[in-house]
Amino acid sequence: MTLHGRIRSHSLDEWRTSMPRGPPAPPAPSAPVGTPRGAMAVIRLAVTKGRQVSDAGWQEIVLRDMGVSQRGLAALDAPEPDGAQREPAPRPAPVAQPEAAPPAPSGHPGGPTPGDGSSGAEPGRGPHRGDPLLVRMGRGVRKAVGGSGASGGHARTQAETAEMLRRPVPGLRRLTVVSVRGGAGKTTLAALLATELSRHRTDRVLAVDADAELGSLPPRLGVRTEGSPADLVARRPRTFEEAAPCLARAGERLWVLSAARSGRIAERCTPDVFEAALGAVAGHFAAAVVDCGSGVRTDLHRSLLAGTHGLVLVTPGTVDGALSAGGALEWLRDNGRQALLRRTVVATVTHAPRASADLDRAEEMLGRWGLPVVHVPYDRRLALGGAVDAGRLSGATGTAVGRIAYEVFARAIGAPEVGG
Repeated sequence: MTLHGRIRSHSLDEWRTSMPRGPPAPPAPSAPVGTPRGAMAVIRLAVTKGRQVSDAGWQEIVLRDMGVSQRGLAALDAPEPDGAQREPAPRPAPVAQPEAAPPAPSGHPGGPTPGDGSSGAEPGRGPHRGDPLLVRMGRGVRKAVGGSGASGGHARTQAETAEMLRRPVPGLRRLTVVSVRGGAGKTTLAALLATELSRHRTDRVLAVDADAELGSLPPRLGVRTEGSPADLVARRPRTFEEAAPCLARAGERLWVLSAARSGRIAERCTPDVFEAALGAVAGHFAAAVVDCGSGVRTDLHRSLLAGTHGLVLVTPGTVDGALSAGGALEWLRDNGRQALLRRTVVATVTHAPRASADLDRAEEMLGRWGLPVVHVPYDRRLALGGAVDAGRLSGATGTAVGRIAYEVFARAIGAPEVGG
């Protein structure tokens, strides 16, 4: 049965006929609540808590928390002629990407990301989100009945993350994101980390693309860059206004510096150029998220790691990925980076809807290092590519990004909560 058919099977008429006429009473113990009608009766009882609420009223409470509009519900419940086939809902036409850097957004957390040309919404519905419909339905019911459980813990985690990411810093905190091999999800995670920081801070955050071989951090943040680290150094800026022409604005407080100018492969960027560029803007930003190219042993990697306050090591959530990440951790330990090793967070990324069977084994192997290991699950919105939108991540992905941001930023500022 199609999704429309499953939802239509629970039409308003059927829900009304399933409701008891008198005051609501709990089901008899001998009658298990396994049918759709019985489940709807229990949900109504939990939502109304014995209050006199109309049929449409309690349904609207649940549907609102599910993110389904009344218009969308009416479209799903509308009768069809026999034999008729439903035409697929037209998708909005893509909007051309602007050549210049996009203007700053309204600043509302989780709002549209600049450069994302499509809202991804269907007529009568909210935008597609990372969670499937049934997961959002369960979340909507939990909100309606006032349950806590996982949602309460998620709210507390969000509050703790916000408090940590808003803490003052003595100077520019450099958070570097690395991976041993390409395709691990490093750039996507760097974009999400920079976005998460900028959502919570009241000062500026800088996202730095340190991959001279045509890195993809700017498009992941929905911007085009016209300046490079060499351009920034040549300008010798004394104020932020003098440095801004070499940067691209990706949010109200988020800016981007790229090794590549206008999507072209950059000229050779030496460690000295990158360090001079970061030094030129250090007084204007609270944090910089640096997205390095693959590997950890080049001269540029060594230079960037030497000035890093917190490190995120990204690896596929497989045993093979864990072995590669373990090799990188060993290299840090054996090459005078023990202090940085203690400020490292490991992110295991799943790139398929079903997690690999050896994910638990991979996390067990990495956990032996005594470092935080955070799993970032598959997210269908991120899998589409294009500019990331933190407001459309699945709940599990958003929680993972928040925890990574918390752990690495806390270590970068030496917070006592993480033994800093």
